[in-house]
Amino acid sequence: MKLLLIDRDPTELAGIKWFLHTYFPGDVFIEMCTSISEVTQSIRQFEPDAILLNIDLFPNNRLNALYRDLQKLSGAILAMTTEPLFKNALKAIDLQVAHLFVKPIDLELLKQKLAAISLRTPKITDYAQEATNDSFYYQLFLDNKSSSIEPTLHFTMIEPEHHETFNKLYTWLQQTPIHFHMKTYPLSNKIVCLFDTDDIKMVEKDVRTLMKEWRLISNSSLNIGIYDGTPTTIKNMYALTKRALHQSFYEGFGHIFYASKQFETQPFDPLLTPEEQQLLISSLEDGNLEAVKTFLYRLSNEGIYYEQDDLRIHLTSVLAQIRRFMLKYKLHEKAVIEQNYRQLFHIIIEHPIFYTILNSIISFTQTLIELAREARMEKRADYVELALEIIDQHFKDSALSLPFVAHKLGISPNYLSTIFSKKQGLPFKRYLQQVRIHHATKMLLETDFAISEIAHLNGFDDPNYFIKIFKQQTGITPNRYRKK
Repeated sequence: MKLLLIDRDPTELAGIKWFLHTYFPGDVFIEMCTSISEVTQSIRQFEPDAILLNIDLFPNNRLNALYRDLQKLSGAILAMTTEPLFKNALKAIDLQVAHLFVKPIDLELLKQKLAAISLRTPKITDYAQEATNDSFYYQLFLDNKSSSIEPTLHFTMIEPEHHETFNKLYTWLQQTPIHFHMKTYPLSNKIVCLFDTDDIKMVEKDVRTLMKEWRLISNSSLNIGIYDGTPTTIKNMYALTKRALHQSFYEGFGHIFYASKQFETQPFDPLLTPEEQQLLISSLEDGNLEAVKTFLYRLSNEGIYYEQDDLRIHLTSVLAQIRRFMLKYKLHEKAVIEQNYRQLFHIIIEHPIFYTILNSIISFTQTLIELAREARMEKRADYVELALEIIDQHFKDSALSLPFVAHKLGISPNYLSTIFSKKQGLPFKRYLQQVRIHHATKMLLETDFAISEIAHLNGFDDPNYFIKIFKQQTGITPNRYRKK
């Protein structure tokens, strides 16, 4: 960008020039004009993209002629004034300035205004880069040991926080003069940028500036990967830098990741064990949201990383247990809940940030627990099915009883006894004994455990009572059943 500064105070202009050159090294070309008589000639010779002028210098009778010159030969106009008077505001309106600053100028605001102006400034097409785009993409994706970038270029990749801002980001990178010394190559959701410098410190400074300016313009963040390793092929640089950007799954956005600093992943079985399934179901049934949180947050311990795909598979297994809970309480019949469930599935599969995925699961789980509690109170749940599930989970516990199950379901023992007998065709106690004897018969055939131990493992504290019930249901004793 070419910027013309117009003011009588050369010291103040020099300060502005120093600030802009420091912040945008090599990207803003600045000329200064300290005399009114030289303004027109400076505009015509320099042909600036933007002008910052002290509006106090120009009397009203000079406005029309000056305005014609500005319209013909320059881009946007910024103005400054020492006194915020109405007459100066009128001058600014006549000149159609983009912004009127009051001295001392807010330099941060000046940067923002110049960046905004640059987006409206057409950029000359870089035909040389267009001509080499094809060969660059070939080298990016195909093995070619001889392909590499010039030693004076630095390979980086930029990833926006929100995919819908991708086109805006690419346009901004092309048009903003801050980044004219950078070649850009768009991919599907990232942008490869080659910085024209062999100084990595300069690259780091530039990308931090880029991240800060993008935050101001879009109110969103970027992640930037920098290849800082030994010279290699473009394909290898791409693969290593892309791998470094995967760390954003754990770290979020607004970071710089280096190809030489990859995290080490730990082995991880993505499928839930039977014990983990049981823990989740029990936590949901008990309305224990803290237990669900503890189960999920164990995956995000600081300094421990797992492969992203394994974590997503693991969380879909968690979602499957949540689905079972929904079906038991008929929560899937609520259109909003079913829609949120499907949205959560897509979040688990697609969302780029792990912590957001965990919080989405927890938030949805909390809603389900509250709705299930309401369903119990309104007696809309299938209590018999829920009781059968509790029996299946806890039949080995000798303390399991009708009052225990009724308490877990939030209903009275008499009510549970009535609906259970009606639906199952036999009393709760008799059904529980059948479940225990069924599992005991399998153990008699498949193990060498003692009769007393099998009794204990299936909820019978007294082996003699176990033998009695076993004979009632099968017609023979456990010992004879095993021998037969």
